[in-house]
Amino acid sequence: MDVTGLAAGRFLDVVWVAETGSTNDDLTHQARDQLAVPRVRFTDLQTAGRGRRDRRWDMEPGGGLLISFYVPWTSTATAHLVPTALGVAAVDASADVGRSVGLKWPNDLVVASGQKLGGMLGNTVLDGTELAGVVIGLGCNVSWPPSGQDGLESATSLDRLGEEPVDRWQLAQALISRFDDELTRIASDGPNALHERYRQRCFTIGSEVRIENNDGSFTDGVATDIDPSGALLFDVDGVQRRVDVGDVVHLRPVVNGDG
Repeated sequence: MDVTGLAAGRFLDVVWVAETGSTNDDLTHQARDQLAVPRVRFTDLQTAGRGRRDRRWDMEPGGGLLISFYVPWTSTATAHLVPTALGVAAVDASADVGRSVGLKWPNDLVVASGQKLGGMLGNTVLDGTELAGVVIGLGCNVSWPPSGQDGLESATSLDRLGEEPVDRWQLAQALISRFDDELTRIASDGPNALHERYRQRCFTIGSEVRIENNDGSFTDGVATDIDPSGALLFDVDGVQRRVDVGDVVHLRPVVNGDG
């Protein structure tokens, strides 16, 4: 299939494959041979797709957008900006195809009710011991799961949010273009502007949340903000807490008033 029309800005190497194990794994292996070449790879079916904490990611063939990007990036201190930029781009690309969605910290695409549309997962590529780039993948439900699918009440799809189905190729083109724009704006406007755009699209801010800690314990509170490093700030009985890594459940979701 000819996907040259999907190329944008720095992302001139865009490849679609019918099936693969993992688009993230594919790009990680390819990037090690050409560290300076930005790449995009997407597929109809992943047989070894995964989410956070190695959770398995399954989807019917052609049911969603399964796409990964390789971004050359050498600053360890600012590497977190790459997934932040993709999250902002995913919200805006969804708006481009007529869907209103937002972000759930740290890496999920959701609707205001809290139902999940997709998630992001990234890893780094090293040149020896030095950072050379970031691979970041997005899995987004487009036509899957269908309405009423048993056991998937917490998930939804872009098609279910509107009357007309979403064209996956149009969504992919919008995402590639939006992501390239966000990466360019980091250089021109700085990371603070990107951080504010993320905050405006984050449904977690203002929500009652439950944080699953790395040791398996839980902490309930009210999410108050995302700090510039990407950490979640939340209030527990009047005491401000901070979490850099963890899973979040929206106990009582609200749409971020800043967005």
